[in-house]
Amino acid sequence: MAKKKTNQPARLQEALVLHKYILNLFGCKDLEALSRDLKDPALEGVDDEGVSRIYYALKGHLCGGFSISEKQLYDYDRNIVRHTREINERRTEKIQWKYYQYLALLFTEIYLDRYFANKEKLRSDINTFLADDFNLRTETWHGMDDFKEEDMNKLAFWCATGSGKTLMMHINIKQYQYYAEKHRAKKLNRIIILTPNEGLSAQHLHELHNSNIAAELFSKQSRGGLFVGKTVEVIDINKLAETDGDKTVAVESFEGNNLVLVDEGHK
Repeated sequence: MAKKKTNQPARLQEALVLHKYILNLFGCKDLEALSRDLKDPALEGVDDEGVSRIYYALKGHLCGGFSISEKQLYDYDRNIVRHTREINERRTEKIQWKYYQYLALLFTEIYLDRYFANKEKLRSDINTFLADDFNLRTETWHGMDDFKEEDMNKLAFWCATGSGKTLMMHINIKQYQYYAEKHRAKKLNRIIILTPNEGLSAQHLHELHNSNIAAELFSKQSRGGLFVGKTVEVIDINKLAETDGDKTVAVESFEGNNLVLVDEGHK
């Protein structure tokens, strides 16, 4: 196996194993190969049957031997359409996904479905892809370790400024809840959105209400309350500390089976 001979640190786009793994399920080496036929604005939105127009374009990438069936792709689309309709209920200006937003939501569908159905098989499949495909490509970084069990419960989204990641996050919450319930996973203790500052916390709260998702700013007084786990709790990272204080809360207060969504993770 040829290693890259360079002293330069790997660029992020050269080390996205999971991204390449899901592209490979469609028989594509890179995102451009999958998306080049999806960029026409005419493919945005749904048809009279309530099916995303982009779904029909994506079907062309499903060939014999690949791991996603037409039925699965259709079911994933139905989920995305349903979740989108739910967060649009209160909105006068309805959300209509661009192709790159739709693909991010579709990739999440694929991962969560496989994660909750059989996490160990998913890990084995990713590690097989890492060894037999990813590490054989000359353009990729070959220093990635095998995925371990503790790596499997984390997903990261690399989104440009203004790409709509806040609204996609609302769909991500619904996607998680759907697959956790479908596969009878352990019940969540809490759903937490972690932000860099109070301003973004307020912005998230406003957008969650617009998306018809029950949410509140985290309050010490609400810990263990009746609605914990039923509403999304928004907190900025500056309020987390090793121990409780007048304006801070100990990280250990959040121990349990939580869904944590981090905004501006690079900060």
